[in-house]
Amino acid sequence: MKLKSIFMSVLAIAMLTNCNDDDGGPNGNEGIDADVAYLSIKIETQKATRASGENPGANESDLETLYLVIFDSEGNVTGIPGASNYSIKISPATASPAAVKVSASATGLLVIANPGEELENRIGSINATSSFSSVNAAIRGVAEDEVTGDVNSISKGFAMINSGDETSLSVGDKMTDLLIDITGKIFKPDEGEDDADAKAKAKAEETDNRVEVKIERLASKVELKVKDDLDVRPSGAFFDFGRWTLDVVNTEFFPCADKTILKVPHTATDPFYTYNFYTHDPNFTGDVGAGLAFAEVDPDTFDPILLTPYGWMEPSETGALAIAYCLENTMDANYQQFGNATRLVIKGTYYPKEHTTRAGDWFNFAGENYMDLDALQKKYSESTLESNLRKACDKMFGAIKTYAEKNGLDPGANFAALNKDFLEDIPNGGELIKDKKNDVIRWYQNGLSYYYYEIRHDNATVKEMDFGKYGVVRNNWYSLTLGIVYGAGTPWYPDPNNPGPGDPDPEDPIDESAGYLGITVKTAPWVIWENEIGI
Repeated sequence: MKLKSIFMSVLAIAMLTNCNDDDGGPNGNEGIDADVAYLSIKIETQKATRASGENPGANESDLETLYLVIFDSEGNVTGIPGASNYSIKISPATASPAAVKVSASATGLLVIANPGEELENRIGSINATSSFSSVNAAIRGVAEDEVTGDVNSISKGFAMINSGDETSLSVGDKMTDLLIDITGKIFKPDEGEDDADAKAKAKAEETDNRVEVKIERLASKVELKVKDDLDVRPSGAFFDFGRWTLDVVNTEFFPCADKTILKVPHTATDPFYTYNFYTHDPNFTGDVGAGLAFAEVDPDTFDPILLTPYGWMEPSETGALAIAYCLENTMDANYQQFGNATRLVIKGTYYPKEHTTRAGDWFNFAGENYMDLDALQKKYSESTLESNLRKACDKMFGAIKTYAEKNGLDPGANFAALNKDFLEDIPNGGELIKDKKNDVIRWYQNGLSYYYYEIRHDNATVKEMDFGKYGVVRNNWYSLTLGIVYGAGTPWYPDPNNPGPGDPDPEDPIDESAGYLGITVKTAPWVIWENEIGI
Protein backbone atom coordinates (compact mmCIF):
# COMPACT_ATOMS: atom_id res chain seq x y z
CA MET A 1 0.00 0.00 0.00
CA LYS A 2 1.53 3.26 -0.97
CA LEU A 3 -1.03 5.80 -0.20
CA LYS A 4 -0.97 9.04 -2.04
CA SER A 5 -1.34 12.43 -0.28
CA ILE A 6 -2.34 13.73 3.20
CA PHE A 7 -5.93 14.87 3.03
CA MET A 8 -4.83 15.52 -0.41
CA SER A 9 -4.30 18.49 1.39
CA VAL A 10 -6.27 19.95 4.15
CA LEU A 11 -6.42 23.37 2.70
CA ALA A 12 -5.77 22.73 -0.87
CA ILE A 13 -9.49 22.11 -1.02
CA ALA A 14 -9.93 25.74 -0.22
CA MET A 15 -8.29 26.44 -3.54
CA LEU A 16 -10.38 23.89 -5.36
CA THR A 17 -13.75 25.19 -4.29
CA ASN A 18 -13.80 28.95 -4.56
CA CYS A 19 -10.87 29.74 -6.80
CA ASN A 20 -13.32 31.33 -9.28
CA ASP A 21 -13.93 34.24 -6.90
CA ASP A 22 -13.31 37.22 -9.17
CA ASP A 23 -12.58 39.57 -6.30
CA GLY A 24 -9.79 37.36 -4.94
CA GLY A 25 -11.11 37.41 -1.39
CA PRO A 26 -13.92 38.45 0.88
CA ASN A 27 -15.29 41.91 0.18
CA GLY A 28 -13.08 42.24 -2.92
CA ASN A 29 -9.96 43.32 -1.01
CA GLU A 30 -7.48 40.78 -2.38
CA GLY A 31 -8.03 38.60 0.70
CA ILE A 32 -6.34 41.11 3.03
CA ASP A 33 -8.33 42.62 5.88
CA ALA A 34 -6.90 45.99 6.87
CA ASP A 35 -8.34 45.75 10.36
CA VAL A 36 -5.58 44.28 12.47
CA ALA A 37 -6.17 42.24 15.60
CA TYR A 38 -4.06 39.82 17.66
CA LEU A 39 -4.68 36.24 18.67
CA SER A 40 -2.66 33.88 20.82
CA ILE A 41 -3.18 30.18 21.41
CA LYS A 42 -2.30 27.47 23.91
CA ILE A 43 -1.98 23.94 22.56
CA GLU A 44 -3.00 20.83 24.50
CA THR A 45 -1.79 17.46 23.08
CA GLN A 46 -1.76 14.96 25.95
CA LYS A 47 1.77 15.62 27.17
CA ALA A 48 1.29 13.80 30.44
CA THR A 49 -0.07 10.34 31.12
CA ARG A 50 -3.67 10.49 32.29
CA ALA A 51 -6.04 8.10 33.94
CA SER A 52 -9.31 6.91 32.43
CA GLY A 53 -7.83 5.47 29.30
CA GLU A 54 -5.55 8.27 28.16
CA ASN A 55 -1.85 8.05 27.41
CA PRO A 56 0.31 10.44 25.36
CA GLY A 57 2.86 7.95 24.03
CA ALA A 58 6.57 8.67 23.64
CA ASN A 59 7.49 11.64 21.36
CA GLU A 60 4.06 11.45 19.79
CA SER A 61 2.87 14.82 21.07
CA ASP A 62 5.88 16.80 19.83
CA LEU A 63 5.12 20.09 18.09
CA GLU A 64 7.43 21.12 15.27
CA THR A 65 5.29 23.34 13.03
CA LEU A 66 1.84 24.88 13.42
CA TYR A 67 -0.40 26.39 10.76
CA LEU A 68 -3.36 28.55 11.73
CA VAL A 69 -6.24 29.09 9.32
CA ILE A 70 -8.75 31.75 10.29
CA PHE A 71 -12.44 31.90 9.33
CA ASP A 72 -15.04 34.67 9.54
CA SER A 73 -18.62 34.39 10.78
CA GLU A 74 -19.76 33.22 7.34
CA GLY A 75 -17.33 30.32 7.45
CA ASN A 76 -14.96 31.82 4.85
CA VAL A 77 -11.20 31.83 5.14
CA THR A 78 -9.93 35.33 5.96
CA GLY A 79 -6.71 36.90 4.78
CA ILE A 80 -3.85 37.77 7.09
CA PRO A 81 -3.39 41.54 7.63
CA GLY A 82 -0.15 42.82 6.14
CA ALA A 83 0.49 39.60 4.25
CA SER A 84 -0.55 37.99 1.00
CA ASN A 85 -1.31 34.54 2.35
CA TYR A 86 -4.25 32.84 4.00
CA SER A 87 -2.50 30.94 6.73
CA ILE A 88 -0.12 31.64 9.59
CA LYS A 89 2.96 29.50 10.08
CA ILE A 90 4.50 29.11 13.54
CA SER A 91 7.86 27.35 13.52
CA PRO A 92 9.50 26.22 15.67
CA ALA A 93 6.23 25.54 17.42
CA THR A 94 5.62 25.71 21.14
CA ALA A 95 2.57 24.99 23.24
CA SER A 96 2.19 28.75 23.92
CA PRO A 97 3.53 30.68 20.91
CA ALA A 98 3.65 34.46 20.54
CA ALA A 99 0.46 36.25 19.46
CA VAL A 100 -0.14 36.55 15.73
CA LYS A 101 -1.88 39.09 13.54
CA VAL A 102 -5.34 38.12 12.36
CA SER A 103 -8.28 39.84 10.73
CA ALA A 104 -10.57 41.69 13.09
CA SER A 105 -13.44 39.78 11.47
CA ALA A 106 -12.05 36.42 12.60
CA THR A 107 -14.43 34.13 14.51
CA GLY A 108 -13.21 30.55 13.87
CA LEU A 109 -9.86 28.78 14.01
CA LEU A 110 -8.43 25.64 12.44
CA VAL A 111 -5.02 24.46 13.63
CA ILE A 112 -2.87 21.98 11.70
CA ALA A 113 0.24 20.64 13.40
CA ASN A 114 3.27 19.02 11.79
CA PRO A 115 2.07 18.85 8.17
CA GLY A 116 4.10 16.82 5.72
CA GLU A 117 5.85 18.37 2.75
CA GLU A 118 2.96 17.99 0.35
CA LEU A 119 0.41 19.50 2.68
CA GLU A 120 2.76 22.30 3.67
CA ASN A 121 3.31 23.21 0.03
CA ARG A 122 -0.44 23.29 -0.54
CA ILE A 123 -1.02 25.52 2.43
CA GLY A 124 1.68 27.91 1.24
CA SER A 125 0.10 28.25 -2.19
CA ILE A 126 -3.43 29.19 -1.13
CA ASN A 127 -4.50 32.26 -3.09
CA ALA A 128 -8.28 32.25 -2.75
CA THR A 129 -10.82 31.80 -0.01
CA SER A 130 -13.12 28.94 0.73
CA SER A 131 -15.76 27.88 3.22
CA PHE A 132 -14.92 25.53 6.04
CA SER A 133 -17.17 22.88 4.50
CA SER A 134 -15.05 22.85 1.38
CA VAL A 135 -11.95 21.96 3.35
CA ASN A 136 -13.21 18.41 3.58
CA ALA A 137 -14.75 18.14 0.15
CA ALA A 138 -13.58 15.24 -2.04
CA ILE A 139 -10.63 14.37 0.14
CA ARG A 140 -10.07 10.79 -0.92
CA GLY A 141 -6.30 10.22 -1.00
CA VAL A 142 -3.81 10.49 1.83
CA ALA A 143 -0.09 10.09 2.27
CA GLU A 144 0.71 7.22 4.58
CA ASP A 145 4.12 8.58 5.44
CA GLU A 146 2.70 12.01 6.30
CA VAL A 147 -0.02 10.66 8.58
CA THR A 148 1.10 7.32 9.92
CA GLY A 149 4.89 7.57 9.81
CA ASP A 150 6.78 6.65 12.96
CA VAL A 151 7.53 9.92 14.78
CA ASN A 152 10.81 8.44 16.00
CA SER A 153 12.09 8.19 12.45
CA ILE A 154 10.81 11.50 11.07
CA SER A 155 11.54 15.00 12.29
CA LYS A 156 8.21 16.65 11.56
CA GLY A 157 6.20 14.91 14.30
CA PHE A 158 2.70 13.47 13.95
CA ALA A 159 0.17 15.28 11.80
CA MET A 160 -2.56 16.69 14.07
CA ILE A 161 -5.69 18.80 13.72
CA ASN A 162 -8.48 20.30 15.86
CA SER A 163 -10.22 17.70 17.99
CA GLY A 164 -13.40 19.76 18.42
CA ASP A 165 -15.28 20.52 21.62
CA GLU A 166 -17.53 17.70 22.84
CA THR A 167 -18.12 19.03 26.38
CA SER A 168 -21.70 20.11 25.64
CA LEU A 169 -22.61 16.91 23.77
CA SER A 170 -24.34 13.80 25.05
CA VAL A 171 -24.02 10.13 24.16
CA GLY A 172 -25.19 9.60 20.58
CA ASP A 173 -24.75 13.25 19.56
CA LYS A 174 -22.74 14.01 16.45
CA MET A 175 -20.09 16.72 16.17
CA THR A 176 -19.87 18.17 12.66
CA ASP A 177 -17.88 21.40 13.17
CA LEU A 178 -14.34 21.21 14.54
CA LEU A 179 -13.63 24.95 14.27
CA ILE A 180 -12.67 26.67 17.50
CA ASP A 181 -14.76 29.71 18.43
CA ILE A 182 -12.36 32.62 18.96
CA THR A 183 -15.03 35.27 19.49
CA GLY A 184 -13.86 37.51 22.32
CA LYS A 185 -10.29 36.19 22.08
CA ILE A 186 -8.93 38.63 19.50
CA PHE A 187 -7.58 42.00 20.56
CA LYS A 188 -7.61 45.04 18.27
CA PRO A 189 -5.16 47.91 18.86
CA ASP A 190 -6.77 51.05 20.26
CA GLU A 191 -6.63 53.87 17.72
CA GLY A 192 -4.41 56.76 18.71
CA GLU A 193 -2.86 54.97 21.68
CA ASP A 194 0.95 54.87 21.95
CA ASP A 195 2.37 51.41 21.25
CA ALA A 196 -1.14 50.23 20.46
CA ASP A 197 0.07 47.19 18.50
CA ALA A 198 2.43 46.08 21.25
CA LYS A 199 -0.22 46.52 23.91
CA ALA A 200 -2.83 44.54 21.93
CA LYS A 201 -0.30 41.81 21.32
CA ALA A 202 0.64 41.67 25.00
CA LYS A 203 -3.03 41.58 25.97
CA ALA A 204 -3.64 38.61 23.68
CA GLU A 205 -0.73 36.74 25.21
CA GLU A 206 -2.08 36.95 28.75
CA THR A 207 -2.82 33.47 30.04
CA ASP A 208 -6.56 33.98 30.42
CA ASN A 209 -6.85 35.47 26.95
CA ARG A 210 -5.20 32.66 25.04
CA VAL A 211 -7.39 30.38 22.95
CA GLU A 212 -7.12 26.85 24.27
CA VAL A 213 -6.64 24.54 21.30
CA LYS A 214 -7.04 20.78 21.58
CA ILE A 215 -5.48 18.92 18.68
CA GLU A 216 -5.44 15.19 18.03
CA ARG A 217 -3.33 12.91 15.90
CA LEU A 218 -4.77 11.80 12.60
CA ALA A 219 -3.23 8.35 12.90
CA SER A 220 -4.46 5.29 14.77
CA LYS A 221 -1.95 3.15 16.68
CA VAL A 222 -1.86 -0.64 17.11
CA GLU A 223 0.41 -2.86 19.17
CA LEU A 224 0.34 -6.54 20.07
CA LYS A 225 1.69 -8.22 23.20
CA VAL A 226 1.75 -11.90 24.12
CA LYS A 227 0.72 -12.97 27.59
CA ASP A 228 3.47 -14.70 29.58
CA ASP A 229 1.07 -17.48 30.58
CA LEU A 230 -0.49 -17.88 27.13
CA ASP A 231 -3.36 -20.39 27.25
CA VAL A 232 -2.97 -22.89 24.38
CA ARG A 233 -5.96 -25.18 23.74
CA PRO A 234 -6.74 -27.98 23.81
CA SER A 235 -4.57 -28.74 26.78
CA GLY A 236 -1.26 -30.22 25.70
CA ALA A 237 -1.18 -28.55 22.28
CA PHE A 238 1.87 -26.50 21.32
CA PHE A 239 1.95 -22.92 20.01
CA ASP A 240 4.96 -20.72 19.37
CA PHE A 241 4.23 -17.08 18.44
CA GLY A 242 5.88 -15.98 15.21
CA ARG A 243 5.04 -12.49 13.89
CA TRP A 244 2.07 -10.21 13.27
CA THR A 245 1.03 -7.59 10.73
CA LEU A 246 -1.87 -5.28 9.81
CA ASP A 247 -4.27 -5.89 6.94
CA VAL A 248 -7.45 -4.33 5.51
CA VAL A 249 -6.21 -0.77 5.96
CA ASN A 250 -8.03 2.36 4.88
CA THR A 251 -6.70 4.58 2.10
CA GLU A 252 -9.23 7.41 2.53
CA PHE A 253 -10.24 9.75 5.33
CA PHE A 254 -11.48 13.21 6.14
CA PRO A 255 -9.12 15.54 7.99
CA CYS A 256 -12.05 17.06 9.89
CA ALA A 257 -14.29 14.07 10.42
CA ASP A 258 -17.77 14.01 11.92
CA LYS A 259 -17.70 12.40 15.36
CA THR A 260 -20.35 10.49 17.25
CA ILE A 261 -20.09 10.42 21.04
CA LEU A 262 -19.95 6.93 22.60
CA LYS A 263 -21.01 5.79 26.04
CA VAL A 264 -17.62 5.47 27.75
CA PRO A 265 -16.76 8.62 29.73
CA HIS A 266 -13.27 9.77 30.71
CA THR A 267 -13.61 10.36 34.41
CA ALA A 268 -10.09 11.40 35.37
CA THR A 269 -9.37 14.90 36.61
CA ASP A 270 -9.22 17.22 33.61
CA PRO A 271 -9.27 14.53 30.89
CA PHE A 272 -8.49 15.52 27.32
CA TYR A 273 -11.75 13.98 26.09
CA THR A 274 -15.08 13.90 27.90
CA TYR A 275 -16.24 10.72 26.15
CA ASN A 276 -14.84 8.22 23.71
CA PHE A 277 -15.93 8.83 20.14
CA TYR A 278 -16.32 7.24 16.72
CA THR A 279 -15.53 9.08 13.49
CA HIS A 280 -17.15 8.92 10.06
CA ASP A 281 -14.74 8.25 7.19
CA PRO A 282 -15.42 8.58 3.43
CA ASN A 283 -16.32 4.87 3.04
CA PHE A 284 -18.48 4.68 6.17
CA THR A 285 -21.38 3.12 4.27
CA GLY A 286 -19.62 2.05 1.08
CA ASP A 287 -19.43 -1.28 -0.66
CA VAL A 288 -17.46 -4.03 1.07
CA GLY A 289 -13.77 -3.21 0.76
CA ALA A 290 -14.31 0.18 -0.88
CA GLY A 291 -11.31 2.45 -0.40
CA LEU A 292 -9.38 -0.21 1.54
CA ALA A 293 -6.02 -1.84 0.86
CA PHE A 294 -5.51 -5.59 1.27
CA ALA A 295 -2.51 -7.89 1.41
CA GLU A 296 -2.31 -10.32 -1.50
CA VAL A 297 -0.78 -13.73 -2.14
CA ASP A 298 1.83 -14.06 -4.90
CA PRO A 299 0.36 -16.49 -7.47
CA ASP A 300 3.80 -17.95 -8.27
CA THR A 301 5.53 -18.22 -4.89
CA PHE A 302 2.37 -18.25 -2.75
CA ASP A 303 4.06 -15.81 -0.36
CA PRO A 304 1.81 -13.19 1.23
CA ILE A 305 2.59 -9.72 -0.15
CA LEU A 306 2.07 -7.49 2.86
CA LEU A 307 0.91 -3.90 2.74
CA THR A 308 3.59 -1.21 2.77
CA PRO A 309 4.92 -0.20 5.30
CA TYR A 310 3.78 -3.17 7.41
CA GLY A 311 6.15 -6.12 7.57
CA TRP A 312 6.03 -9.09 9.91
CA MET A 313 6.52 -7.57 13.37
CA GLU A 314 7.60 -8.93 16.72
CA PRO A 315 5.35 -8.56 19.78
CA SER A 316 5.85 -5.18 21.38
CA GLU A 317 7.82 -6.52 24.32
CA THR A 318 10.63 -7.85 22.17
CA GLY A 319 10.74 -6.12 18.82
CA ALA A 320 11.76 -2.70 17.59
CA LEU A 321 8.88 -2.74 15.07
CA ALA A 322 6.28 -3.38 17.72
CA ILE A 323 3.98 -0.49 16.88
CA ALA A 324 1.97 0.02 13.70
CA TYR A 325 0.21 3.25 12.69
CA CYS A 326 -2.66 3.33 10.26
CA LEU A 327 -5.44 5.54 8.95
CA GLU A 328 -8.72 5.45 10.77
CA ASN A 329 -11.20 2.97 9.33
CA THR A 330 -14.81 3.17 10.52
CA MET A 331 -18.16 1.83 9.37
CA ASP A 332 -21.85 2.03 10.16
CA ALA A 333 -23.23 -0.77 12.34
CA ASN A 334 -24.70 -2.69 9.39
CA TYR A 335 -21.36 -2.49 7.55
CA GLN A 336 -19.31 -4.23 10.26
CA GLN A 337 -18.23 -6.98 7.88
CA PHE A 338 -15.02 -8.95 7.51
CA GLY A 339 -14.09 -7.14 4.32
CA ASN A 340 -14.44 -3.72 5.97
CA ALA A 341 -12.68 -3.99 9.33
CA THR A 342 -8.96 -3.40 9.88
CA ARG A 343 -7.46 -6.63 11.19
CA LEU A 344 -4.23 -7.95 12.54
CA VAL A 345 -2.88 -11.22 11.19
CA ILE A 346 -0.76 -13.50 13.35
CA LYS A 347 1.42 -16.36 12.20
CA GLY A 348 2.87 -18.96 14.52
CA THR A 349 3.71 -22.63 14.89
CA TYR A 350 0.94 -24.92 16.12
CA TYR A 351 1.00 -28.67 16.77
CA PRO A 352 -1.78 -30.84 18.21
CA LYS A 353 -1.08 -32.49 21.55
CA GLU A 354 -0.67 -35.87 19.80
CA HIS A 355 2.27 -34.50 17.81
CA THR A 356 5.22 -35.50 19.98
CA THR A 357 8.16 -34.17 17.95
CA ARG A 358 6.75 -30.67 17.31
CA ALA A 359 8.66 -30.59 14.07
CA GLY A 360 7.81 -31.30 10.45
CA ASP A 361 4.42 -31.24 8.70
CA TRP A 362 1.02 -32.31 9.94
CA PHE A 363 -2.36 -32.48 8.20
CA ASN A 364 -6.05 -32.17 8.92
CA PHE A 365 -9.15 -33.21 7.04
CA ALA A 366 -12.77 -33.26 8.18
CA GLY A 367 -11.80 -32.65 11.80
CA GLU A 368 -9.23 -35.47 11.98
CA ASN A 369 -5.52 -34.78 12.48
CA TYR A 370 -2.68 -36.70 10.83
CA MET A 371 0.68 -36.26 12.51
CA ASP A 372 2.77 -36.74 9.36
CA LEU A 373 2.56 -37.66 5.68
CA ASP A 374 2.89 -41.38 6.45
CA ALA A 375 -0.26 -41.28 8.60
CA LEU A 376 -2.20 -39.45 5.89
CA GLN A 377 -1.00 -41.86 3.18
CA LYS A 378 -1.98 -44.85 5.32
CA LYS A 379 -5.51 -43.47 5.69
CA TYR A 380 -5.53 -42.79 1.94
CA SER A 381 -4.67 -46.40 1.10
CA GLU A 382 -7.41 -47.64 3.42
CA SER A 383 -10.08 -45.38 1.90
CA THR A 384 -12.40 -46.20 -0.97
CA LEU A 385 -12.00 -44.53 -4.33
CA GLU A 386 -15.16 -42.51 -3.69
CA SER A 387 -14.26 -41.34 -0.19
CA ASN A 388 -13.97 -37.60 0.41
CA LEU A 389 -10.55 -38.00 1.96
CA ARG A 390 -9.19 -39.86 -1.07
CA LYS A 391 -10.59 -37.20 -3.38
CA ALA A 392 -9.02 -34.45 -1.24
CA CYS A 393 -5.64 -36.21 -1.26
CA ASP A 394 -5.78 -36.60 -5.03
CA LYS A 395 -6.62 -32.89 -5.35
CA MET A 396 -3.62 -32.12 -3.12
CA PHE A 397 -1.37 -34.20 -5.33
CA GLY A 398 -2.75 -32.48 -8.44
CA ALA A 399 -1.75 -29.06 -7.09
CA ILE A 400 1.68 -30.38 -6.07
CA LYS A 401 2.20 -31.98 -9.50
CA THR A 402 1.29 -28.74 -11.31
CA TYR A 403 3.79 -26.81 -9.17
CA ALA A 404 6.46 -29.50 -9.60
CA GLU A 405 6.17 -29.63 -13.38
CA LYS A 406 6.32 -25.83 -13.58
CA ASN A 407 9.56 -25.87 -11.59
CA GLY A 408 11.17 -28.91 -13.20
CA LEU A 409 10.55 -31.29 -10.29
CA ASP A 410 9.23 -34.86 -10.19
CA PRO A 411 6.66 -35.53 -7.44
CA GLY A 412 6.18 -39.18 -8.36
CA ALA A 413 3.27 -41.06 -9.88
CA ASN A 414 0.52 -40.35 -7.37
CA PHE A 415 -0.28 -39.29 -3.84
CA ALA A 416 0.72 -42.66 -2.40
CA ALA A 417 4.19 -42.23 -3.93
CA LEU A 418 4.83 -38.77 -2.44
CA ASN A 419 7.95 -38.51 -0.34
CA LYS A 420 8.11 -36.23 2.70
CA ASP A 421 11.56 -35.06 1.61
CA PHE A 422 10.03 -33.82 -1.65
CA LEU A 423 7.44 -31.78 0.25
CA GLU A 424 10.22 -29.89 2.01
CA ASP A 425 11.19 -28.35 -1.34
CA ILE A 426 7.75 -26.79 -1.78
CA PRO A 427 7.28 -23.36 -0.14
CA ASN A 428 3.94 -22.37 1.36
CA GLY A 429 2.37 -25.78 0.91
CA GLY A 430 -0.83 -24.85 2.72
CA GLU A 431 -1.39 -21.93 0.36
CA LEU A 432 -0.45 -24.01 -2.68
CA ILE A 433 -3.24 -26.54 -2.25
CA LYS A 434 -5.98 -24.11 -1.12
CA ASP A 435 -8.87 -24.29 -3.58
CA LYS A 436 -11.02 -21.25 -2.82
CA LYS A 437 -13.72 -22.42 -0.39
CA ASN A 438 -13.73 -26.04 -1.54
CA ASP A 439 -12.72 -28.67 1.02
CA VAL A 440 -9.02 -29.51 0.92
CA ILE A 441 -6.41 -31.23 3.02
CA ARG A 442 -5.14 -28.68 5.51
CA TRP A 443 -1.38 -28.96 5.15
CA TYR A 444 0.34 -27.35 8.15
CA GLN A 445 3.83 -27.16 6.70
CA ASN A 446 6.33 -27.17 9.57
CA GLY A 447 3.36 -26.35 11.80
CA LEU A 448 2.75 -22.93 10.17
CA SER A 449 -0.64 -21.57 11.23
CA TYR A 450 -2.27 -18.19 10.48
CA TYR A 451 -4.85 -16.34 12.60
CA TYR A 452 -6.76 -13.08 12.23
CA TYR A 453 -8.50 -10.63 14.54
CA GLU A 454 -10.80 -7.77 13.53
CA ILE A 455 -9.88 -4.85 15.78
CA ARG A 456 -12.58 -3.68 18.16
CA HIS A 457 -13.00 -0.01 18.97
CA ASP A 458 -15.69 0.24 21.65
CA ASN A 459 -15.01 -2.80 23.80
CA ALA A 460 -17.52 -1.59 26.39
CA THR A 461 -20.42 -2.82 24.30
CA VAL A 462 -21.56 -6.45 24.32
CA LYS A 463 -24.32 -6.00 21.74
CA GLU A 464 -23.73 -7.72 18.42
CA MET A 465 -23.13 -5.39 15.47
CA ASP A 466 -23.36 -2.37 17.75
CA PHE A 467 -22.45 1.07 16.42
CA GLY A 468 -18.77 1.83 16.99
CA LYS A 469 -17.91 -1.72 18.05
CA TYR A 470 -15.35 -2.42 15.30
CA GLY A 471 -12.88 -0.20 13.53
CA VAL A 472 -9.86 1.97 14.25
CA VAL A 473 -10.24 5.67 15.04
CA ARG A 474 -7.83 8.60 14.95
CA ASN A 475 -5.81 9.26 18.09
CA ASN A 476 -6.79 5.88 19.52
CA TRP A 477 -4.18 3.36 20.63
CA TYR A 478 -5.22 -0.28 20.40
CA SER A 479 -3.03 -2.25 22.77
CA LEU A 480 -3.86 -5.90 22.11
CA THR A 481 -2.70 -8.82 24.22
CA LEU A 482 -2.86 -12.39 22.92
CA GLY A 483 -4.18 -14.45 25.81
CA ILE A 484 -5.69 -17.62 24.30
CA VAL A 485 -5.02 -19.82 21.28
CA TYR A 486 -8.12 -21.93 20.80
CA GLY A 487 -6.64 -24.28 18.25
CA ALA A 488 -5.02 -24.40 14.86
CA GLY A 489 -5.65 -21.50 12.55
CA THR A 490 -5.45 -21.82 8.78
CA PRO A 491 -2.42 -23.14 6.85
CA TRP A 492 -2.89 -20.32 4.34
CA TYR A 493 -2.76 -16.55 4.70
CA PRO A 494 -6.29 -15.34 5.60
CA ASP A 495 -6.89 -13.33 2.44
CA PRO A 496 -10.25 -11.51 2.84
CA ASN A 497 -10.59 -11.26 -0.95
CA ASN A 498 -9.86 -14.96 -1.50
CA PRO A 499 -11.15 -16.87 1.52
CA GLY A 500 -10.41 -20.56 1.95
CA PRO A 501 -12.69 -23.30 3.29
CA GLY A 502 -14.05 -22.28 6.67
CA ASP A 503 -12.94 -18.66 6.24
CA PRO A 504 -15.65 -15.99 6.38
CA ASP A 505 -16.67 -14.22 3.21
CA PRO A 506 -15.89 -10.47 3.05
CA GLU A 507 -19.59 -9.57 3.33
CA ASP A 508 -20.19 -11.78 6.40
CA PRO A 509 -21.06 -9.89 9.61
CA ILE A 510 -18.14 -10.06 12.03
CA ASP A 511 -20.20 -10.98 15.09
CA GLU A 512 -21.89 -13.90 13.37
CA SER A 513 -18.70 -15.89 12.69
CA ALA A 514 -16.36 -17.56 15.15
CA GLY A 515 -12.69 -16.61 15.18
CA TYR A 516 -9.56 -18.45 16.17
CA LEU A 517 -8.09 -15.96 18.63
CA GLY A 518 -8.70 -14.84 22.16
CA ILE A 519 -7.48 -11.27 22.39
CA THR A 520 -7.80 -8.70 25.12
CA VAL A 521 -7.98 -5.11 23.94
CA LYS A 522 -6.82 -2.13 25.89
CA THR A 523 -7.70 0.97 24.07
CA ALA A 524 -5.74 4.93 25.40
CA PRO A 525 -5.65 9.51 23.91
CA TRP A 526 -4.01 8.58 22.58
CA VAL A 527 -7.40 6.94 23.79
CA ILE A 528 -6.01 3.52 24.73
CA TRP A 529 -8.10 0.38 24.32
CA GLU A 530 -6.55 -2.64 25.97
CA ASN A 531 -7.93 -6.02 24.96
CA GLU A 532 -6.84 -9.58 25.54
CA ILE A 533 -7.51 -11.68 22.46
CA GLY A 534 -7.92 -15.37 21.83
CA ILE A 535 -7.07 -17.01 18.50
